[in-house]
Amino acid sequence: MGDQGPIDGTSRRMRGRLSRRALLVRAGALAISTSALTALIACGGTSKAASQPTAMPTMVMPTITGAATTQAASAAPADPAHPQVGIDNFAFGPKSLTVPVGATVTWTNHDDVPHTVTSRDKKFTSQALDTDERFSFTFTEPGTYAYFCAIHPIMTAEIVVK
Repeated sequence: MGDQGPIDGTSRRMRGRLSRRALLVRAGALAISTSALTALIACGGTSKAASQPTAMPTMVMPTITGAATTQAASAAPADPAHPQVGIDNFAFGPKSLTVPVGATVTWTNHDDVPHTVTSRDKKFTSQALDTDERFSFTFTEPGTYAYFCAIHPIMTAEIVVK
């Protein structure tokens, strides 16, 4: 066996070369890491950035229930003479709108996907409204009119006519 290793059969001389090769690979990786860190610092970064989290911008995600999206959809001031309902972020806004008998309500789709306005009692229904398309309906009788989007039935709201 002479100069063979006891387990893997490699010579001591070969193990020495493997160790030197491994050392060279590690030295190269260290040089690359050092260069990257130097570049980061030169660009205005600091070594503290890696250990301290930075503030990330927050993004409000739409909720299917409409709780958060109702505010975004109803951001325009209400005009009692021309009641409006916005469709935005998969929600109708406002979620509930009270109007007098004879009022004409206009729905406007601000989403990038089509939506409908369909009453539960089938008294009114729109075609699929693309972005910025409108649908209007005049309410001639008092009552509560629940409606939804036929494409996305989770989207619901109501018009209360007094």
